[in-house]
Amino acid sequence: MLLDIETVMTQVRHQFKLFSLLVVAAFVISVIVALLSRPIYRSEAVVAQVGEDALSNLGGLASQLGGLASLAGGPLGGGRSWNKALAVLRSRHLIEELVTRENLLPVLFPEKRSWLLSATGNGHGRGPTMGDAVYAFQKRILQIREDAKANLATVRVEWFDPQVAAAWANELVALADEEERAHAVTDAQLSLNALQREFEKAEAVELRGAIAHLIEEQLKAKIVAGVRGQFEYRVIDRAVPADLDKRVQPTRTTMVLAGTLAGILLGVVVVVTRFDRARKKLARREATG
Repeated sequence: MLLDIETVMTQVRHQFKLFSLLVVAAFVISVIVALLSRPIYRSEAVVAQVGEDALSNLGGLASQLGGLASLAGGPLGGGRSWNKALAVLRSRHLIEELVTRENLLPVLFPEKRSWLLSATGNGHGRGPTMGDAVYAFQKRILQIREDAKANLATVRVEWFDPQVAAAWANELVALADEEERAHAVTDAQLSLNALQREFEKAEAVELRGAIAHLIEEQLKAKIVAGVRGQFEYRVIDRAVPADLDKRVQPTRTTMVLAGTLAGILLGVVVVVTRFDRARKKLARREATG
């Protein structure tokens, strides 16, 4: 049978010692948990796409040669895509590269460190895998937030150590830039090879001159990709370690309030349950008496 509010309040007053004990216990436990919980800190790196610079002339030149330019591939096809740059930042293989370079499996899964020391495991289950690391990064550690209007991306990392969080955010940007640079150099070299073959086959003076110009521009693009400090991602704001008092989780005040509220609810349930049992017991006695 449901009890009305007045009855509940009456029983809370009658069993106030028990009720207050449960509330105080919940409060103390929530304070201890809040103090012992590992703080999580956030670091953010803000990046934009680097301008086309030396590559900007290739698109117009390629349009003059029609189908021949398409044989070269690489930057001749037009400008680089910001959507592609964002996809690289979010990609699985970029996280895998970071985990591999920094040997992060023991860092991400310290409770499973013993499994990592043996290739065969210890008989209690499999050790953490690269898939586990990627899942942990994508779900709990890394966020890529895009500002479509400003063509900016924020690489956000949350971790227990503010120094590590900042280092990971900056390294992810550096790895993505390194990858895009390597792709650009490779594509430019493939374009050079294709253009040189076409140059050797061409007979018309005008065509050979146009191809030579393309070769020159493609060589310039390769050189730029190799020497420019920031190739695809211009770092607007590097990630810096957060202050130790700037945790994002857990919020201790919220934890204590939630724990105290849970204690109040538990106290009401216990008090009402004891009253209901006593009432049913009395009813059975009266029925048998």
